[in-house]
Amino acid sequence: MERNPYRRRIKILVEVLNTIIHEEDLSRKEVADILRRAYEKHKIKPLKGKATPPDLYDKELSSLYVIGRYGLGLDDEYPDLFNKLFYLEEGFERVIELLKKDKYEEARELLKPLSSSGVVDSNTIARMLRVPFTKLLFGFTDEEEFATILHRVGRAFPEEERTVKNYVKFYIAFKIAEEISKGLIRSKGFKEAMKKALALRLGFPRVMPSDEYIALIAREVFGVPSSVLGKILSIETESTGKPGAEATSG
Repeated sequence: MERNPYRRRIKILVEVLNTIIHEEDLSRKEVADILRRAYEKHKIKPLKGKATPPDLYDKELSSLYVIGRYGLGLDDEYPDLFNKLFYLEEGFERVIELLKKDKYEEARELLKPLSSSGVVDSNTIARMLRVPFTKLLFGFTDEEEFATILHRVGRAFPEEERTVKNYVKFYIAFKIAEEISKGLIRSKGFKEAMKKALALRLGFPRVMPSDEYIALIAREVFGVPSSVLGKILSIETESTGKPGAEATSG
């Protein structure tokens, strides 16, 4: 039977959500700290690529948001709590809805105040893409919808084309790492075929991650042993270079 690599993660997210709905006046930072402690206790890593930004657990609140809204319907039951704690994620989804309706200028204007810098930059775009990415991982949307969002973001924010392509690499690397962790990819040939198939399905046939990037996610997020990865990925030694373009992961 195929293992679900997110079952434990979702269980922890539900427990954290249960904690915060019974607490009063928690700030977003306090919720991020609760999530961090829960992950550390259960030895779960945040959803991430190469980079480990200082606000990683604030970004990881997108996982709480997705499970809370789409898994448990808590946004209807506790609307004030959701508006207070997940205002960023709610805002990103409003932007995405505008993009899906080809309302690019409105989307750009709505996204600006959601940026910590006050302007739309690569970090803001990556943070926004993290919401549909998380929905896809947890089964609340499909890959076709995700591909549509990627292309609409590229059209609305042409200056962030590189950021979108980096996110494509991140997603492909993440999915291959996930499939390796489930034992569904066991050879280099199948790995290469999967890499190309994912790129084609997303509509970015020339955009693919390195095997080193896949290996990093497989080890960091899914705990796949290096001995297993060496049989599937073309990795000679541990990567010692600086995080490059593939580091963007929202």
